[in-house]
Amino acid sequence: MDLRSYFDDLNATEAKLRAKSGSLNGEVFVTSLFHRERNSTPGNVISATYRNAARVITDGTHRESTKEEIESFKAHQQEELEKSTVAEQLKKKQYIVVVDQKESAESSVFRAKSTKAEPVGSSK
Repeated sequence: MDLRSYFDDLNATEAKLRAKSGSLNGEVFVTSLFHRERNSTPGNVISATYRNAARVITDGTHRESTKEEIESFKAHQQEELEKSTVAEQLKKKQYIVVVDQKESAESSVFRAKSTKAEPVGSSK
């Protein structure tokens, strides 16, 4: 393998990805391909920087993802985030109770007054 031609291809692929992508955060989505030598699983979508995406595309282990694959990946990530958030809250037994401070203060004063016993036989 000629390293000069490999890095020329890598730089050209990176430049093409930068020009093609309008992404401001510098991420590209790539989908894995079956690769016998690396025993990779095809169809997995990941996000990568321009340089890493160019490297795996040049190596032949991944290709650029389609819009449908990207939307499916993002939807799956959102579902997993919601599941893990709910599981974490249940594990910690965290609950949020919203109480109005004024009503809370008034009810504590009312409870304090109602617990005081009036003297027997006193009339108001």
